[in-house]
Amino acid sequence: MSLKIHQKNKNSRRSNPRFSEAENWRQEECLSLPEMDQQKALIVQMQRQVQLSNLLNQINNEIRSTLDIEQILTSACRLLGQGLNCSRSSILVKEPNTEEILVTRGEYNGGNYPMQLGMKVPIIGNPHLEAVVSQQESLAVTKFIDFPGLNAQSKKIVEALEIKSMLAVATRYQGEVNGVIGLHQCDREREWTDWERQLVEGVASQLAIAINQAKLYSQTRRLAEQESLLRLIGNQIRSTLDLNTILQTAVREVRQLLQCDRVIIYQFQDNWQGKVVVEDMSVPWPSILGDMGADKCFKGDYADFYQQGRVRAINDVFNAGLEPCHVDFLDSLQVKANLIVPIVTSRTEENPHSAVNQNHQFPGRLWGLLIAHECGDTRNWEQQETKLLSQIADQMAIAIQQAELYSQVQDAAVKSQAQTQELQATLQELRSTQQQLIQSEKMSGLGQMVAGIAHEINNANNFIHANLFHTQEYVKTLTEAIDLCRKVCPGTIDKITEELELDYIREDFPPLLHSMREGSDRIRSIVTTLRSFSRLDHSEFKAVDLNEGLESSLFMLQNKLKSNIKIEKQYGILPLVKCHAGQINQVFYNLIDNALDAMKSSAKSGQLTIRTIVSEPGWVTISIRDTGTGIPDKIQDKIFDPFFTTKPVGSGTGLGLSVCYQVIVQAHGGRIQCISKVGEGTELIVELPLTNQKVGA
Repeated sequence: MSLKIHQKNKNSRRSNPRFSEAENWRQEECLSLPEMDQQKALIVQMQRQVQLSNLLNQINNEIRSTLDIEQILTSACRLLGQGLNCSRSSILVKEPNTEEILVTRGEYNGGNYPMQLGMKVPIIGNPHLEAVVSQQESLAVTKFIDFPGLNAQSKKIVEALEIKSMLAVATRYQGEVNGVIGLHQCDREREWTDWERQLVEGVASQLAIAINQAKLYSQTRRLAEQESLLRLIGNQIRSTLDLNTILQTAVREVRQLLQCDRVIIYQFQDNWQGKVVVEDMSVPWPSILGDMGADKCFKGDYADFYQQGRVRAINDVFNAGLEPCHVDFLDSLQVKANLIVPIVTSRTEENPHSAVNQNHQFPGRLWGLLIAHECGDTRNWEQQETKLLSQIADQMAIAIQQAELYSQVQDAAVKSQAQTQELQATLQELRSTQQQLIQSEKMSGLGQMVAGIAHEINNANNFIHANLFHTQEYVKTLTEAIDLCRKVCPGTIDKITEELELDYIREDFPPLLHSMREGSDRIRSIVTTLRSFSRLDHSEFKAVDLNEGLESSLFMLQNKLKSNIKIEKQYGILPLVKCHAGQINQVFYNLIDNALDAMKSSAKSGQLTIRTIVSEPGWVTISIRDTGTGIPDKIQDKIFDPFFTTKPVGSGTGLGLSVCYQVIVQAHGGRIQCISKVGEGTELIVELPLTNQKVGA
């Protein structure tokens, strides 16, 4: 009971502020000075433990929230730098595939001090780093410039980074060093306390786990990215035969995945020389697309190794034992390190003499090289990177061979199509020539028939025409005889005259003779026209009057002229044109005939206009325009094709305008064109040179 009361009284005293302050004062007075120092030390220790705990919790939260190594390390550097109030805090991580070089992956800068982020620092040759990685505890240095063993180059770096004091500790995972934490004081020399060293050592154990996890995640992610890239290229090979697209995608994705400065595809041509056909690069490195110059050190022996699948990884071109000329060549391209993978395709019979060693013991041909360049610095190429490039090169070889096979198939198809088209054109030309021969034979037969008829008519007409003069003389003599008889026997002659109507005969006979003479002249004109149309007397190229040819053609078509069709002639003064008159008249006949056909179905009156002019020096133009139905635009380009016709079956051969085209363009070196509009009519324009260049006239 008394214990409970005592406890209650004790609690009541604590609840009273004034009593509590006094009680505390009395208790402190009762403590000795050593006890007070010990209590303060415990409080400081507890505060530091809380600070360390908070710092570790914050770092753990960062680790749990992300697997991005840069983000984790940057946050840890910031927390350390701010917590310990130092000038710079940085975390260096071992570079992949090497145990000798550290790379600064995280940094906090507490002032305007030089940046260390991204800097590569070798462990060997830097005694402070050798000491850090060789001991479990941290390394505290107050006057860093005087650290034992620093060489001149290391001191130069220390001065450049303005480091006065340093506190560093290695991060270890399962006993293996995977990084270093470094704290720098740049504005003054600093004595590092045991607690600060304990704090850094505590953080190091946590960061070692984070660094290891991030590395595992990075490796897993890179493997996934590599698999994704291989699937991407495979899908492109299956989906497209555009080789340039496939290769360009490959070099772009490879460069991004490897994070290198330049990736190229070099294709061999002749004498082991070639050019860069595809490239992807980052700024500021120059492009080497195209002919990048000749590597005189490259020999056929190298090709044998590459053709067998050899991969060459050069971490440092200046220290890889390369021949001086090869080093100079790479240096001219600003290459510090490179990774070379051959692109070997299956041998094809289409390219037996390409720039490939023709030793048949090798199953394929060396098409080219897939090369990754590191230009900014040296680089230790990982085995996984080499394997990835080899797999991609194999995919490229498949794509290249597919593209080549596709190109061969296309070439064969083009050749086959060209042969088919040539055969079709030959057959069409034969058909056209055959029909033109038939048409020419018809026109030739018609000309011979017309010429024969004209000859016979002309012979008979000449007989009549020649006797008309004698008939007129005979009539004159008979008239004079009747007049003499009338004087001798007037009554008898008057009676005979009245009975036989001799006075009427005497009056009507001269006009009759005149009419007979006109008829004979008309027959002679018709015969002349027929002979002009057939032109059998002009079987060679001769200078003729084209206006006469048009007139003869119109005459031949008189039977097709209707009363509702008006003929308008606008003949110009033309020089004689050297041509094959019979063929030209045939053209005029066909064009006028088509114009009349275009207007004959119309109930309205039509007009045929024929115009001839000298259009330009050395050329004459003949225009035949009708007011017919016109020609639709979609078939205007076809009207000169053989066998094309708009007339009903049996009404046309489709050779009329084709023959016109052959005669004007091919035989006489002229031009012919059609201007037409549906519902308004058609105009055919023929242009002929005064001297036919086709026959050298």
